[in-house]
Amino acid sequence: MKLQQQLEALDARVIAGDILGAFDEFFADNCITHSNPQDMTHSKGQKSEALRWFFSNIASINNIERLASVVDGTETRSQFVFDFTNRQGQPMVFREVIRRVWKDGKVVEEQYLVNDTLTAQPVQPAKKAVAAKKSTSDAEKPAKAAAAKTATPAKAPAKKAAAPAAKKAAKADDLTLIEGIGPKIAELLVKAGIVSFADLAAAKPAAIQTILDAAGKKFQIHDPATWPKQAALARDGKTAELAKLQAELKGGK
Repeated sequence: MKLQQQLEALDARVIAGDILGAFDEFFADNCITHSNPQDMTHSKGQKSEALRWFFSNIASINNIERLASVVDGTETRSQFVFDFTNRQGQPMVFREVIRRVWKDGKVVEEQYLVNDTLTAQPVQPAKKAVAAKKSTSDAEKPAKAAAAKTATPAKAPAKKAAAPAAKKAAKADDLTLIEGIGPKIAELLVKAGIVSFADLAAAKPAAIQTILDAAGKKFQIHDPATWPKQAALARDGKTAELAKLQAELKGGK
């Protein structure tokens, strides 16, 4: 199969909302993914875990549109707009160019260029496609995300998410107490469903980095490597240990 055909097949799965399925089928076991040198996953398993965590916090996929694509040797680029709603009912819209390097029919490298475009390159406009308010049950069957049937326009997921959202709101913590997290980053985390120290302690750094990357370049430079550990100490009330750890950190690192 020619690379153009492989790209079309991969992007068609993404547009349909089956992002995890597309990743499982088209990516090599030793693939790396990144948006900057500080944010990188080094294997298919590591990235898959980050994706599953991300989609477990998504209530509905409202629209996925590919605006353009280009093939250049063993490299492809696809320009996407992703429109999600998280389990707190808040919109999450990402605009990015996804750069991929292929080898033997598999993606060995994927890079996310947030708010980039392909307008400076020869492009092949793709047909506009809409994943019409599909629940994440289709995008994340292996992850067992609780959602409504694909044909239901997000009403059922919204009802199921209402009770947990209210519960989380009642136990929300001040995430800015974590070294490296300011008000703006705390707001991003809350929008992504991380509203308490317990939520943050359970999150993987790679998944947190995905949230930062989607917010733009000024957030991509932050390193969340120690945030779950700090959050675990805060969750458990170990204030002395937390203070000692934070004294050794600079900007959360």
